[in-house]
Amino acid sequence: MKMVVTLRFEVNIEGDRANANEIFLAVNDAIRDGGSKLSLMVLEGYQDQVVELLCSASGRSAKKGLGGHEMKGEKGRKCRCRTFKRAGNWSDEKKLVGELFSVKFRPALVECGQCGKRFTPVIDALELDAYQGRTDGLLRIVMEAVADTSYRRGSVQLDRIAEVPTTKSTAHRWAAGVELPVMEGKGEPFLGADGTGFKRQPGEKGEVRMVLEISGSGGVRPLGVWAGTSWENISKEVKKKLRGRPNLFISDGERALEKWLGKLAEKSERCHWHLSRDSSYFLWGDGAPLDERKAVKKKLSNLLAIEIPEKDVEFVTEDDKSEIGERIKAAEKEIDSLKEEFEEKGYEKAATYLSNARDRLFNHLRLWLETGIVGPRTTSIIENQYCPVKIKVV
Repeated sequence: MKMVVTLRFEVNIEGDRANANEIFLAVNDAIRDGGSKLSLMVLEGYQDQVVELLCSASGRSAKKGLGGHEMKGEKGRKCRCRTFKRAGNWSDEKKLVGELFSVKFRPALVECGQCGKRFTPVIDALELDAYQGRTDGLLRIVMEAVADTSYRRGSVQLDRIAEVPTTKSTAHRWAAGVELPVMEGKGEPFLGADGTGFKRQPGEKGEVRMVLEISGSGGVRPLGVWAGTSWENISKEVKKKLRGRPNLFISDGERALEKWLGKLAEKSERCHWHLSRDSSYFLWGDGAPLDERKAVKKKLSNLLAIEIPEKDVEFVTEDDKSEIGERIKAAEKEIDSLKEEFEEKGYEKAATYLSNARDRLFNHLRLWLETGIVGPRTTSIIENQYCPVKIKVV
């Protein structure tokens, strides 16, 4: 297929003088505007060819792959007729957004000569779903942009750098519609799980839940994604997929999560980032002033900052290990003191939260001391997977 299109570009530069960057930016704006117009002209030309072919006297072989439709009034039954006539256009415009350009056009309708069904042939010809408003290429780019950051930041970066305007709510909706490939477990050393809420109906809230195997190098392998399923039932499904018992389970500390999935691993770990953040939240619930909440958050962050030595395991001395062991004991003692301080001040919610978290804050270090295996200490690697963007969209 070959189309010859004539397009006139208009480049607007403010003032009588401009530097090189201003010229390049002005040309880029003209190219984007011209590209969208050119895309529209080619798309409409392609649509005309499709409609012309379907409404011509050409045989079935020439129309192969075009004009497939269900028989009018009989859902699921395909009509074999390939004789059509023009039936006008949509009354409203359809917007199609791609990774480079976006267009608005009015799709053409055709009517089957046998069953009378009216449909839009260009939708199938463009390999789009009935109500799809973006290309799979754009979906892939948006998903890759938010893979290692938040939806808000990813959307801002796409708009500023790639000039792909996509709101964070749209990116989240697209991500929620991408199916994660569910695989059998391989026996990775770490198990992670998390849940995130989503709006279902007005006044209702659902939760998407994910369980991953995490390798020592940070790679992830999804064991499943669920909506409307309890952690108890999820744990039963996950147990069947595991090959062996993971060394460490990491979560944000949700009780149901720890109860049902924590028992599948040798040790459980509380996310360090959630601990300092959530402690501040519980202090707020207990009526603690802002300055005190900030001071506690900073103190907890310092207590948790015990790092594994950056050297090969075989070169880590027994003195190094002994020092880390002592630091763990000291940190746990400080947390106990902080809990007692909360109790004295009447901060019951914060005291209970610290008490429940205390024994699962340094298990990643104990695992390293015992086996030399370095485990994760935050759930960020799990949360980043809620934008399932490293999956190839086809």
